[in-house]
Amino acid sequence: MQYYKKLYLIIVILSSLSGGTPFEYTLGLTGGYDGNVMRFSKDEFNDAAQVIEIMGGSSTFDSFVTRLSFSGKKSFIFFGDKGLNFRLFYSTSNYTNTPEKKYWSGGLDVSYKWGSYKNIKYSLRHLDHFYLRHYIDRDISTGELSPCFFTDRNQSILLSQRVSIQSWFNIGVGYLQIYYSRPFIEFDLDIYYLKGKFNHKIKRYGTIALQVKRGRAVGESHFLPEMPSSFDRSYETIEWFAPLKMNKKIPFLDEIGISARLEHRVYDAEDPNDPLHAGRSHLDSKYDFWFAKRVNENMKITVSTRYRTRSTDSKYDWVKDLKSFNQMQCWFKIEWNMIYDNY
Repeated sequence: MQYYKKLYLIIVILSSLSGGTPFEYTLGLTGGYDGNVMRFSKDEFNDAAQVIEIMGGSSTFDSFVTRLSFSGKKSFIFFGDKGLNFRLFYSTSNYTNTPEKKYWSGGLDVSYKWGSYKNIKYSLRHLDHFYLRHYIDRDISTGELSPCFFTDRNQSILLSQRVSIQSWFNIGVGYLQIYYSRPFIEFDLDIYYLKGKFNHKIKRYGTIALQVKRGRAVGESHFLPEMPSSFDRSYETIEWFAPLKMNKKIPFLDEIGISARLEHRVYDAEDPNDPLHAGRSHLDSKYDFWFAKRVNENMKITVSTRYRTRSTDSKYDWVKDLKSFNQMQCWFKIEWNMIYDNY
């Protein structure tokens, strides 16, 4: 409730400030389908049929999803190409067949622009009380299941600079905090990362880009006085992201896009008493496809799908089987763009 009040206050302040542009906002309604809500491995699908508690409150492995979203933008033009831009957004998501998976997310972007593709931006993202599934906390039990939730907050600063008429790059640093609810606080992480992205306009077609992100996740729960775990869950990660968007010379549609995101993660753990993490690494791959159509000046429809697969490597076969999974998602989104001008 407190977050709603803060969001409303920000909207009122931005709307009332004088500036070169009115307050622009977008309302969105998304319907979707998730084929593997809890990211079960092949063996876990079979286990769930024998131990129904693994499902938590879920009635099925898959679920339909509904999401309501709001975003707003306000710009202040000083002189020439220079200006200050504010953007905020908020969304709520509800999984029909998984009552625990109901959460909200939001964020804020503040950027200063001094030319075409020349800007510096601060971003804040918050994901609140996201449900993964029911797990056994093996530090205290070998059979008792507990719901696993986490909250994350991601902050970053990104600098953009034009390279040529058709190319520009982004480079930045970030700090991501991932904190779990009890009894899984031993998995809390502070992640520091660097990322760089090169963007290029393909004449008469669209844009293509390549991004590299390198991060270090630090788990410090094994240092805490309460000692929730004696194991170190820290890891190194590198992620490659390559999107391709076509928004010109497309019959009927306004945009078609595809992207691939590959993250390779290697855990620090070497303790033989922690076989779940010792010597473990994985490759998490996400492949997206989408197309969009603007129905009129104010309405836009986007249809997208994602296929995700995680392949885990470990000297223990049961860890490979436990931490590898496949997931398919489909989304249909309608957006309405509106303008509020109090002048």
